[in-house]
Amino acid sequence: MKGILKAFPMAFKMILTDPVNFVLSIFPTVIALALYIFTIVSAYRNSDRLVAFFRGYIYTSDQATFLATLVTGILMIFIFFVMSWTFVIVVGIIAAPFNSLLSSRIETKLVQKVYMDEDQSKALEQVKMSMGQTFKNEAKKLVFIGIVAVMAFLLNLFPLFYPLGVFLVATLVAVQFVDYSWSRRNMHFGECFKDVLKNIIPYSISGAIFLLLVAIPIVNAFIPALATSYFTVLFLYRQKKIELAP
Repeated sequence: MKGILKAFPMAFKMILTDPVNFVLSIFPTVIALALYIFTIVSAYRNSDRLVAFFRGYIYTSDQATFLATLVTGILMIFIFFVMSWTFVIVVGIIAAPFNSLLSSRIETKLVQKVYMDEDQSKALEQVKMSMGQTFKNEAKKLVFIGIVAVMAFLLNLFPLFYPLGVFLVATLVAVQFVDYSWSRRNMHFGECFKDVLKNIIPYSISGAIFLLLVAIPIVNAFIPALATSYFTVLFLYRQKKIELAP
């Protein structure tokens, strides 16, 4: 249980006090917003094509214009709802490479440990040497995440097992962000699984907190970066690499 709440102040501090980390945190959200705004603007600007389309079936231009405007409005409302449903997912996908760098910077700052050689040529050689094993480890982790996700889905089909299903989903949320720290250490599947079992309570409770935060509009757009910072801090604390303020 230790560290669940204490990690939040440090997680915010790591983002807000470092300009580079702050940019890494908001950049994916800005990209996703720009993508959705572009889609809405494109739909609005192409409303003339709808007018031309309806004119082929409606004789008066006024009626064609009205119908095209109505369809455009409905389409924009539909896009808005789709944006609301998918925004966090899109931000999460875009944010993955940014979050990996964010997690690395936070850990480097907290423990002063560099996981890549400062010499660029040597660093490149390290990447090439570890690439094959890294892909294997990542594949194993994806299998683990997939198994847990399927189990959670099946359990949620039965009301009696709702609590266990929510517990697994919350743990899965934590795993997705702790994975940045695992990958940096090139941890094998067995090591990752042991880490989950050892920290199952703090990981699941923290994951449940972020599940609730994801349900809050606007706030949820910034959750991937905050979760990355938080679980990096929590992982280091649980590994006894850092201390948190009492």
